[in-house]
Amino acid sequence: MCNLSQGIRDDEKIKVIMNMHKKGYTPEQIAEIVEKTTKEVDAIIKKREPVLA
Repeated sequence: MCNLSQGIRDDEKIKVIMNMHKKGYTPEQIAEIVEKTTKEVDAIIKKREPVLA
């Protein structure tokens, strides 16, 4: 079996998490909605946020 569909779903969840973060949702609120832990949400946000130079 191919895990491509799981990767696509994960990419979509990341997009949702980042969109909610940009709109001001707290990590706790995001975690509850996307069914992840706050640690997972924090890690995704830190990894995906652009670094301002």
